[in-house]
Amino acid sequence: MPEVNPIHMASIYSAFVNEGNMVKPYIEYKENREKEYLVKNAFSTESANIIKEDLIQVVEIPTGTAHDLKVNGVKLAGKTGTAELKASKEEKGKTLGWFNCFTVDEEVDKSMLIVSMVEDGGSNGGSRYLKKIIRTLFE
Repeated sequence: MPEVNPIHMASIYSAFVNEGNMVKPYIEYKENREKEYLVKNAFSTESANIIKEDLIQVVEIPTGTAHDLKVNGVKLAGKTGTAELKASKEEKGKTLGWFNCFTVDEEVDKSMLIVSMVEDGGSNGGSRYLKKIIRTLFE
């Protein structure tokens, strides 16, 4: 079963603000580092822009699953998600609650990407906890 980790998730989401190119992640910060790509053209530019616009609506429209994250003066795009940790559909297992978001800015170099995950977040998957914490970064 394929699994994803938060660093890989961040690289995937980076494609939505980099014309479909997945940025190669690094852990250690260095001044003036040149941007490198892990996968060029992982998505077409058109597909990346469509997904970005859809992720903006998750926050912007009142029925969006992350509308409670909307902060005046900050344009955010995001996605809630739940991963079930169980061997079969019938089994009652734990969950991983994910919430990934990024700021939408005309200057891509000023964008911020946040990948968050909580284990065993309950029936709502945990994203409600994550959104509360993330919102404090923008208030």
